[in-house]
Amino acid sequence: MVKLNDAVENVLNEARILLLGGQVLLGFGYRVCFEAGFQRLPLPAQFAQITGLSIMTAGLGWLIWPAAFHQITENGVSNTATHAFTTRVLDWGLLPLALGLALTTYPVATALRMPYPLWISAATGLLAILVWYVWSYAVRDPEKRKQVRQELLKQETHSKQNQDEEFSERIKKVLIECRMALPGAQAFLGFQFAIVFAQGFDQIPRAWQLIHFLSLLATTVSIVLLIAPAAYHRLAEAGEDTPHFHTVASRLLLAALVFLAPGMAGDLFVVIAKVSGSPQVAGLTAGTMLLAFYGLWFGVSSLRKK
Repeated sequence: MVKLNDAVENVLNEARILLLGGQVLLGFGYRVCFEAGFQRLPLPAQFAQITGLSIMTAGLGWLIWPAAFHQITENGVSNTATHAFTTRVLDWGLLPLALGLALTTYPVATALRMPYPLWISAATGLLAILVWYVWSYAVRDPEKRKQVRQELLKQETHSKQNQDEEFSERIKKVLIECRMALPGAQAFLGFQFAIVFAQGFDQIPRAWQLIHFLSLLATTVSIVLLIAPAAYHRLAEAGEDTPHFHTVASRLLLAALVFLAPGMAGDLFVVIAKVSGSPQVAGLTAGTMLLAFYGLWFGVSSLRKK
């Protein structure tokens, strides 16, 4: 039977896999909107692209939530609450990625003049649902999750009685959570740098270019903060696992999320405004996304703090 610390680590690593793939795909999806060939696509294909990007951006914000929840609500402690919460988030987290993947396939099929691009798009989403959900549910043991939960509860009770959780385990988890967001954020930053030199970027209003630049700066700050715990651990703590380092790493992670949210929402505004021609719709969508990120990551997590 899996140990509690291992179970929490595994579910965080699974979230990390989803985030990395999603954010890399998102970065390339944003870049597509500034390519010359994208302008020649019919409007339904263009709107499918920005709708897919919006859904995937929301999905990635959802997948980042467990990191904030673990550090704010549970103070970084590996317990059944963290495992159960992260599991529920992951259960639903693949749905927006599947839908976003289907929608962003449609413009590609249209650009390649493939027959029945709508059917190709639908088949892509259906394949993702079949592999990610239907297959897994078809072979699962309905009692397995209940048995695992009961075993983890026993381990948690024993751990509380003996107070045997080491700070090294809590530090391992917070470093995993930094790695959850870091690679995808770096890939997204690469898009933000490269897009400045794309032909389509010169054609958008100056104000939108400045919003993109501020988003780029916010993502840069986020990446600096996500890397900082590794440097601090080696230089300031000489690699020793201490309560002080856990506090520092946790605060740096949460500070990084403060900047990551506008980094993602700002470029969502730019892309939607460019394609739709409506900064009002773009502002409403991006603003709602930003408030949702902050509300979930910090608001709900703080309200559920014990």
